[in-house]
Amino acid sequence: MKTIDELNERQTPIVTIDNSLKAFKNKPLFQAKVDKANETLKNVGLPKLKKVL
Repeated sequence: MKTIDELNERQTPIVTIDNSLKAFKNKPLFQAKVDKANETLKNVGLPKLKKVL
């Protein structure tokens, strides 16, 4: 195990992934909000992109 000072000096962060989150991978979360966003996109559409030269 590295000390706190050694970890703070690293350029890349250390991330641990909680494998219990895999249970939610294929479940629709916040489905009402997703449906509302899709309906808004269908009615309004995506914003136009500007060409930058």
